[in-house]
Amino acid sequence: MEATETVEQSTLESAPLAHWSRPRRVGLLAAGAVIPLVLAFHFGMTALHEMPFNPLKEKYGEEVNAYMLPHFGQDWHLFAPDPVDRDKGVLVRAQKRQPDGSTVTTEWVDVTSPGLLKLYGERFWPSREFRVGSGLPQLLESWPNPELEKMRSKNQGPREPGNEEQEKNRKEDPPLTPDEKDARDQAALFAQSFASAEAGKLWGPDLEYVQVRIATNEFPRFSQRYSRDAKGKISYYDLDWARPVKVEQ
Repeated sequence: MEATETVEQSTLESAPLAHWSRPRRVGLLAAGAVIPLVLAFHFGMTALHEMPFNPLKEKYGEEVNAYMLPHFGQDWHLFAPDPVDRDKGVLVRAQKRQPDGSTVTTEWVDVTSPGLLKLYGERFWPSREFRVGSGLPQLLESWPNPELEKMRSKNQGPREPGNEEQEKNRKEDPPLTPDEKDARDQAALFAQSFASAEAGKLWGPDLEYVQVRIATNEFPRFSQRYSRDAKGKISYYDLDWARPVKVEQ
């Protein structure tokens, strides 16, 4: 009985395509047509997402990003990585309302170092909380399109960190794309939410405004590696004051 079943199954699997049932043939042909189309679409969207800025990417950027992010985003660090030459930290301060109705501005407080110390103390199961603060400087700097920023710097000159007057009078040439505006607004909202959460932990409720400062410590140059007196360069970049927002803990 077992031998008979084995022969019948072998005969069915080795039967020509023409002897298969119609639904089975249609399903096989449909899969053979759809799978290559799906793969071609996916790889085409990936190529368009990763290629430098161009008219096609400007026109369909929103649709491409909607498909690629967050699950198919590319983040390459393997080939020719840039050596680390600086580190960044986040400071927060607030304007707090007093019982008599007056407002007092707090001192700047470093909210990056406590997260680092907590991370160093949890070697086996480190908390991901530190990634929030450490990712904020990168988020605030990565929203402009690199290719368009090169064109803007060429047309207007390089940005001067801390030069608020220059930032106010600066006109983007070429203008920001819709994707850049959305990314900029999301970065600003993230910074506002992060500052609100950290300021609430430090000073409690009744906050009028919160503000974020990005501190950059640029390491001494490699050529000065043997100099004991070599020091890095510390610079600051302050975001505008913002109203605190409610953040769920």
